[in-house]
Order: sequence, then structure tokens, then C-alpha cells
Amino acid sequence: MLASDGLIVRVVGKGTMLVKNVKKQTSRIIGLVLCDFNQSFGVDLVKSIERCAAENGYSVVLKISRDNHKTERCVLSELMELNVSGIIIQNCHGEFTKNLIELSIKGFPLVSVDRYAKGLLIPSVTSDNFGASFRAADYFLKKGDKKVLFVSASPQNTSTLTERYEGFRQAYVYNGALLSADNFITDLITPVDYSAENKERDIERIAKVLQDKEINSIIAAESGAGELCALAAERAGKCFSDDFEMIYFDKSGNMPQNKNRISILQNERKMGKAAVRQLMHIIHNASFDMRTVIDTRFSPKICKRGPIV
Repeated sequence: MLASDGLIVRVVGKGTMLVKNVKKQTSRIIGLVLCDFNQSFGVDLVKSIERCAAENGYSVVLKISRDNHKTERCVLSELMELNVSGIIIQNCHGEFTKNLIELSIKGFPLVSVDRYAKGLLIPSVTSDNFGASFRAADYFLKKGDKKVLFVSASPQNTSTLTERYEGFRQAYVYNGALLSADNFITDLITPVDYSAENKERDIERIAKVLQDKEINSIIAAESGAGELCALAAERAGKCFSDDFEMIYFDKSGNMPQNKNRISILQNERKMGKAAVRQLMHIIHNASFDMRTVIDTRFSPKICKRGPIV
């Protein structure tokens, strides 16, 4: 009875939680919550969201969660105290915070950007992570590279990494190539919890794998993972110009672009515009799409769009 009256929320695997009443939103402010942003990813996204919000008569309050669940809970509470009309959020890796679950269930205007909140009814705007990873792996396999290494933090509970992982795996299936555990490093710590100790651990882990003479191509699920691979190659006594070719997601100021280091660029401006458009539709009770997928591009261009399984 309490649940039907909207006083408590019962979520399988989470428990029973008291729901705070969500105030009726009348402000011309929207919140933007990002795990972080830098030249690698996020700067153009923030600019696009701010510009498009202003065109619709809204101001943006930016909050950074630092990919920390406790911080995310705090900044979401702060935004609600500011009486924002809606929130665009890049939720933290892993499980969802209590605040995000409550806002979703109460129907508060939310849009997830860069990743989607699987299991929650939150519209999302993401890049074509599956397709980009598929095409990258397909490119290597068609070149004759049978043993491609996929490197990332744990993809579990993070839709972006999960889609990139699945795109890589499906490219192997499509090409009828042999895939094994030796093709994966999916336990990097540094992208999620940076410290000198974690960085050293990750570099050493990758360096040992790169000593395998069969590996000459790498797909890094994030630019940070790509930078770790470059450092690990040096430690393994190898260099990309002679021994490896790598494709990595997003830009990296620490790795100059050349024929053996290719980045997959997300269209941040288009993502930001789509996220604001979706949020405006929700705020004004108009129809909206639950999933918006934005194309990516290779820099430099390496191959045409391949078939997607």
C-alpha cells in the first residue's frame, strides 16, 4: 500500500527505500553531472549542452562526481535543492545510486549521456560503441591479425565498456576467428581508481601480455587504457612503429596520432545537442526516444563501415 501511494520504493536486489517528495519543477535551470571531463572526452560535450540549453532558455549547473558513488549522491541532492527542472547525467561505473533510482521511479526528467542506465527507465544518448568496436576488430582481422588484444577496465555494469567488449567479440564471431581469454585484459584499475600504485600494476600486467609474439594489434576501450598500453609496450622492449598497431577510443594528448595509433572519435557536439533535446521533450511532456545512438568516426579513417552482427 505504501508503495502504491508512492511513499516507498521497492527494488529487487536493492531493498525498500523511503521516497522523498520531488518538488514541482518551475526553474529554468538544468543540472549536468559528469564523472569527469577533459580534452580526451567531455569538453565539447559540455560546450554543446550549455549552448543548446541556452538556446532553449535554460542555464546549466555543472557537477563532477569523479566517478564516485558517494559524490554522485551528494551532487544529485544538491541539484534537487536548487530546484532544477531536469538533469543530464553520466552515471558512475557499477551499480546505480539510491538517488538516481528514486528520481527515475518518480518520473523526474532525466537523460543519461555517454552510457545508458540498464534497468532504469531513463532515456539515453550514447555513441555507437558496439559498431565502432566491431569495425575496429574487423579491420584488424581482415588484415590478417589473428590475435588482437582488447584492453579495458571491467565492463561489468558499465554500458559503454560492455558494448565495446561485445562489438569486439562479435567481430571475431563474424570472421570465424578463434577467440580465447588471451585476447582480453578487462581488469584495469587505473581508469576507475587512479593512483601511482594502480598505474604501475596495470602497466606491468599489460607488459607481460604484450611479450606474446602473436599479438601485434590492440583495441583500447578508453584513451587512458591506450596510454597504459603505450607505456607497457616500452617496458616490454617494443614500440608501436615496429611491433604494434592500436585503435583506441577518444582523443589522447599523450599519444601523437600516426599510422599505428588510430583513435575512435565520438561526436560530442551531436551527443550534447541530442541530450538537451530529449530533456526538453521530457520537461514539456512531449514524446521522446528512449535510446539515441550517435555515429563515431576513425581518425585517421581506416575502413568503411562493416557489417554489424
